[in-house]
Amino acid sequence: MNTYSSEAPAGGGRCRGRGGAPAGAPSESEDAEGGGGGRAVRTTPNVNRVTKNAGMNRFVWDVRHQNGVTLPPGSYQVRLKAGDRVLTQPLTVLIDPNVAADGVTVADLKEQYEHNVRTRELVTGVNQSIARVREAQAKLKGATGADAAKAKAVDDIAARLLSEPVRYGKPGLQAHITYLAGMTARSDQKVGRDAIERYAVLKKELDAINADLARVLGQ
Repeated sequence: MNTYSSEAPAGGGRCRGRGGAPAGAPSESEDAEGGGGGRAVRTTPNVNRVTKNAGMNRFVWDVRHQNGVTLPPGSYQVRLKAGDRVLTQPLTVLIDPNVAADGVTVADLKEQYEHNVRTRELVTGVNQSIARVREAQAKLKGATGADAAKAKAVDDIAARLLSEPVRYGKPGLQAHITYLAGMTARSDQKVGRDAIERYAVLKKELDAINADLARVLGQ
């Protein structure tokens, strides 16, 4: 469920789920609750603030889940809360006819959504691993004795995760994962088998790195 509130700061920003809503009960909010997917033109800015001016107010949902991934076509429910009054309205988001004309189906877009969620989680995972590595490097900087060997092992793991800091340097795992995530997130499309297979390969590599990191750090 996504929540958009009139209490959110002005200036826009990505939509947030209920767990990330501002403190305090909003005086007016609009929820987009997914039941099977949704899809729309992606040029609408991500906005989490609902206006409450006297007269007519307009809010445009960008058809994204709170995780930032565009949802596939399907049924949704919109709930508007103003004071103590709550109004609920179902809505259906259809596939873009131009996309359908290219042979892309609703099932294709649902598979794309699932793939994009997985790759988004993989991006988060590799970034968390890099944060752990950098924290360990900072603690082990200038280490001697047994800790020097540990520092060398951490540096070796960092080299697998990060791209070489030179022009045309060898890309690290992070670069490969973010590239894969971007391949299928920019437009409605059928995800190729190569992208799905590539995800499996990169996830396996990240799992192996995390196992090595846990062994080196003893956690």
